[in-house]
Amino acid sequence: MKYIYIIMSTLILFGCKERFSPKPNGYLRIHLEPKTQTIFNPIQCPFDFNAPSYWEIQKKSFEGHNCWIDLDYSNQKATIHLTYKRVSNNVFKLIEESRGMVYKHTLKADEITEKRYQNNTNNTYGTLYDIYGETASSVQFHITDSTNHFLRGALYFSVTPNQDSLRPIINYLREDIIQIMETLEWKD
Repeated sequence: MKYIYIIMSTLILFGCKERFSPKPNGYLRIHLEPKTQTIFNPIQCPFDFNAPSYWEIQKKSFEGHNCWIDLDYSNQKATIHLTYKRVSNNVFKLIEESRGMVYKHTLKADEITEKRYQNNTNNTYGTLYDIYGETASSVQFHITDSTNHFLRGALYFSVTPNQDSLRPIINYLREDIIQIMETLEWKD
């Protein structure tokens, strides 16, 4: 028994010369596909727009003059949820509902910025919202012609939000959202 204590003491004192320190968590390298533009023309929805071809349209439902579709980017586990509603003297209500959806993120958001968009050629006017912090959605927008059409969009990831690792992908996909807003045309 005495020898066991001596051997254990010797191993503890002289066994490890190198100190162990855990390695910090790392993040995987992100592969972002090249942007090849294509025209998206969702059937039964009165609009079309340009966006990179890596997005796939997932039709959700069509109800009367409204439609809900998802743009799915499965490689990055990202989805842009698009909601179209026909305006009938309620554009201010629709805009306030959209703002309300954005500002529900204030509990977790560090900052929310708004940027206005206007394209007189396409008759589109809207707002882009950047939401910073550990929130479920980092970019949202709405766009309208203020008389007939209203489209709302929100970028979501099907992963736990971690802004440090998602920021490069968010910035990359934010460019796509801006492209959608700038090229959106209403079909009347």
